[in-house]
Amino acid sequence: MAQLFRFLFTDDRSRSEVFTFMIPSNFILDMDTELKSRDFTSSNQKWSLSFHKNNGLLNTYLTLKSCYEGMIVTADYGITLINREHFTRNESFYEKNARFTYDNQSQGRKAFVSIEALCTLDFMDERGNIQCELEIKNVNTGFTYDAQIPPTPSYIRNLSELKYVSGTFSFGNYEWNVCIQPKMDSMGSITCLKFYLCRLSSLDHLCRISYRYKFINGGFVHDSGIIEQYSDINGASNSYRMDKIKELLQMTGKFVIRIDLIKVNSVFPIILYPFSNQPQPVHFYDRDRQAWMMESCVEDNCFILRLFYTDINNIPSGYVRVMSFNISVRHQNSAVYVFKKPVIKYYYKRESDDGLEITTTIDVNEIMSENGGYLDQDEGITIEMELYYSHLLHQPEYSHLDDIIRKQKLQMHREIQALQQENYSLEKQLHTLQGANVAPNPAQGPRTKSFENASASSTASSGVGTSISSLNTTNPNLSNVNQNGQVTPNVVKKYYEQKYGSTTNMSTGGPNQNMGMSSGSSQLDKNNQQYQQQQQQQQQQKNGSSRTGSDFFNQTFGQSNPNQIQNNNSNNPDNPLGAGLSSLTSTFTSGIANLKLTATNFQANKFTSKLMNPFS
Repeated sequence: MAQLFRFLFTDDRSRSEVFTFMIPSNFILDMDTELKSRDFTSSNQKWSLSFHKNNGLLNTYLTLKSCYEGMIVTADYGITLINREHFTRNESFYEKNARFTYDNQSQGRKAFVSIEALCTLDFMDERGNIQCELEIKNVNTGFTYDAQIPPTPSYIRNLSELKYVSGTFSFGNYEWNVCIQPKMDSMGSITCLKFYLCRLSSLDHLCRISYRYKFINGGFVHDSGIIEQYSDINGASNSYRMDKIKELLQMTGKFVIRIDLIKVNSVFPIILYPFSNQPQPVHFYDRDRQAWMMESCVEDNCFILRLFYTDINNIPSGYVRVMSFNISVRHQNSAVYVFKKPVIKYYYKRESDDGLEITTTIDVNEIMSENGGYLDQDEGITIEMELYYSHLLHQPEYSHLDDIIRKQKLQMHREIQALQQENYSLEKQLHTLQGANVAPNPAQGPRTKSFENASASSTASSGVGTSISSLNTTNPNLSNVNQNGQVTPNVVKKYYEQKYGSTTNMSTGGPNQNMGMSSGSSQLDKNNQQYQQQQQQQQQQKNGSSRTGSDFFNQTFGQSNPNQIQNNNSNNPDNPLGAGLSSLTSTFTSGIANLKLTATNFQANKFTSKLMNPFS
């Protein structure tokens, strides 16, 4: 038998539960072909785990033990065989939204792993045992029943005896059914339907159950919402009233009942008399027929409870019982929980239990007051012990098998740390590269290309005196989209606006901008005139009395428009000096135009280029 070795409830959104089983060596090494575990409870359903050997391969199955016709149970589960060396060598598989029905109560994996691999890859300990982990989560239980109620039932003597009962289903290790009782008027027509959820087993204690109804007839769907209530010791509960009879029954009276079962917990009520002269302890039994005792007292204006597990000596030797429960104090129609979260206790075999002492936060004066709502007519106070789960585990003492899980936990922690360090290093490199891409590059960056393209287009189209407005009249989204079509983040835009100023004044030509540009342009013209005069003097000294060169420079620097150069001898093949001077003049004039336009547009193009290519 595969013994249940450890249990863990993670208390997460998926309601995950992890069961650790021990596969004995005699199953792996001997001729046995089948191995099963004891029945265990998970998410209010009873399950079992089985292993089968076939042709040197191990097959694994998860079986739902109590499944009736009309029940549908879906669950996510995974099975893992633990490797003793490293967690990356574990053998595992995972099934999501597995469907368990009356016709298909088992789900699993054929040819899960080879027996040879289990014997050679450090899965076995020194005794040949193997650890197997089963994780179950997201378990949903539903029951569907096709009901038929005639819109006008035949006459019967006692209308209170008219009821319809659904099939049986299981939930929380209890058996249930739905009882439908119609209410009729004097004319014999149904006015409403009452639905009762009835418990058919373990009628010696209370249950707290949560569920919801769905009534379906064609396109008509009615949802009751989540209902939470008690099921008393007789198995009865409060009814749910359905008034939409015409939509539900229609002509045939056939409709579908679907009940989604959410959770159910066993509740054991205890009535104590803490204010009597000699308070007496109260004995009670849980659902596993284990005896408990509870007593109460008042000390220093504090209401104190003591809980004892009196059957602790009946726990089998070599086992430990793990339980999760909470205790509440009844207050009229509500309950005040003593603990904020359920308590988890481990009990192993010994002579007697030391007990669990619980000091409540309820004021004693409030309990004793007539309008407090805690005491009944006999001055008794009702305490409820709500049991969530109870499992019997093998090998209560800490052993080397627990070290394997701790070892794998440490390995996973180190792997996560290494991945975090690698992620941090990559993020740091990415940040450095982004900073380098944002930094300007005047020599070879896109700004120089834009200057050359702008100056060339200006010179070719309208000469050196072309206005800067032709360059700035571009796409209005230019400041938000770079050359690669990528959108510039607003934070980058604001950064460059603060550093270089706003592009609005540059593009619209504000007064301060025009003043700076005009003054810079006039100063540049003066420098150009001085430079031209010096060049003219040097050329005159070089050429002496050459009239062609002298006339050429006089015409060049005397014209108002430098592009309109008059040189009749430049195209004369008999005058090589004129042709050379014409080529030199064209090159010099283009350089002057580029210099003026570059200096004039420098501030505007500086910001525009940065904004267009912040990450290039």
